[in-house]
Amino acid sequence: MRAEDFRRHLDALGADYRACLPAKVAAIRSLWRHSMSGVGAPEGLTELKRELHTLAGSARTFGVADVGELARAAESLLDACCERGTPPDAGSVTELARLIDAIQRSVAGA
Repeated sequence: MRAEDFRRHLDALGADYRACLPAKVAAIRSLWRHSMSGVGAPEGLTELKRELHTLAGSARTFGVADVGELARAAESLLDACCERGTPPDAGSVTELARLIDAIQRSVAGA
């Protein structure tokens, strides 16, 4: 594959990735709401952490590094909760909500 063709292919992958970001963020918000409702909390938090981890790892690759950094920060906050199997404390809940909102705003601007 020529360099120009490869670049076009990467650009197309990036565009596809960015087009899917709103759905990924919607899934993260849904997991967040579900986890905070108390229903299936430990498992929901683990799944939320996994989704944030995936977003954190892929966002930089596809040109939305700010989204990746926000997702990484949210993932880090959930690490201790998942290890303990307990919900986040009030301060962490506030910060996680802020980070998830920031992810959504960043994706809307991407």
